[in-house]
Amino acid sequence: MKIGRCYLSWIVAIAICLQVVAVRGSEWKDRGEAEGKLTWYASLGATDARRIIDRFKELYPRIDAQFYRAGDAQLMERILAEARAGKYDWDVVSTTGFYAYNLKKRGMLAAYDSPERKFIRAGHKDPQAAWTSIYTNYTVLGYNSRLVTQDNVPKSHADLLKPIWKNQVGIVQTGYEWFAVMLQGMGQEKGIAFMRALAKQQPQLRNGRTLLAQLVSAGEVNSALAAYSQNFENLKRDGAPVDWVPLDPVYGNLNPMGLSARAPHSNAGKLFIDFVLSKAGQETIRAQRRVPDRIDVLPDPPKLAQGLSAVFTADEVYANFDRYVKLFQDTFGSK
Repeated sequence: MKIGRCYLSWIVAIAICLQVVAVRGSEWKDRGEAEGKLTWYASLGATDARRIIDRFKELYPRIDAQFYRAGDAQLMERILAEARAGKYDWDVVSTTGFYAYNLKKRGMLAAYDSPERKFIRAGHKDPQAAWTSIYTNYTVLGYNSRLVTQDNVPKSHADLLKPIWKNQVGIVQTGYEWFAVMLQGMGQEKGIAFMRALAKQQPQLRNGRTLLAQLVSAGEVNSALAAYSQNFENLKRDGAPVDWVPLDPVYGNLNPMGLSARAPHSNAGKLFIDFVLSKAGQETIRAQRRVPDRIDVLPDPPKLAQGLSAVFTADEVYANFDRYVKLFQDTFGSK
């Protein structure tokens, strides 16, 4: 009899929880539709942002969902300029980790513990629920598979210090966060020693990871360090002679999304965040050849996220970011 009562209590508890979630979701939907508008500030590509917005509008046609797209720095400048003018036009923002850190520090992000957050990988969400990453770029070593034999594919960062790699490694010239996280993952002393030794290999500094991947594909350099795995996977899928390998530590470049602390349409904003973190939203992101952060939506191919021991940027790095920028520039001679 006791077992029956416990079982019944358990069933009732689950039913109540499901009802609460359903009611809360319905409330956001009704209130979001009553607000009738949503403004999303996004730093990802305009085409990808449009696809996400269009999918959301298919589900919630009563909400006039719009987006404004700009680079991370320009997006931050616009947000700060609007705040100084007493304007709060945006409801949701998606940007990179450095800017999400600064928005949170300034109190410009509201805590929102979306029910979809439980499906997002550990380490990909803010402990205080100020933001949740919607996709991650993982840095790897990409290489030209015609020019680099399997015997010479590096198994560690230390392998890049061998003579055969001299003048044959490309690095993005603004790889400050990657640089800082490598020092964080390797340990400051060991990390700095490696970077200085790597600089003696005369790596090629280039502007942008997509460009670097294309240069590797064309054979202008044999490899690219701190490159994004999906860039090489996409080129490989299209027939280019490239491949990639993760070298520990792998830097995971998060792309957080958060709700404005002064959102004029906060319920629509919550509804939009729920959608982007949902299975349907993450599948939309996967279709854009990105690496979604939801545990039950694996990227295509799955190896883009499986088996990687990612290291994320610590708050200490962001708090002292100028120091790491200068150290990178002094080490590699870039400005």
